[in-house]
Amino acid sequence: MRPVFNALRSAAMATALVAGSTALPAASAQSTLDITVLAGACANCHGTDGRSPGGIPTIAGRPESILVEKLRAFKSDTPPADTTIMNRLVKGFGDDDLRALARHFSQISASTPPAKKGL
Repeated sequence: MRPVFNALRSAAMATALVAGSTALPAASAQSTLDITVLAGACANCHGTDGRSPGGIPTIAGRPESILVEKLRAFKSDTPPADTTIMNRLVKGFGDDDLRALARHFSQISASTPPAKKGL
């Protein structure tokens, strides 16, 4: 596994231990927890669950193939001309990570879910 992924997995496991959980993700398989931890970094610019509240593009609900293509373009030696920070952010991710992130965001509805009443 790649160093970025290993560091995030270790952080997730440490958090689970501190919280008193004994269930840890299997080392041989990427769990839902793993991808949500990786995807959490995307929220800084693209909004919670990839739904951007401003000028940064929303990535939730975009086709997986388009997202993978964009991520690979950012990671390439010649990223798109309008790239800001994405080329530096994706450098630490492997192809499996990029595909998993694309799959994750493609499965999230682009529209914001209605607010829960009574909370």
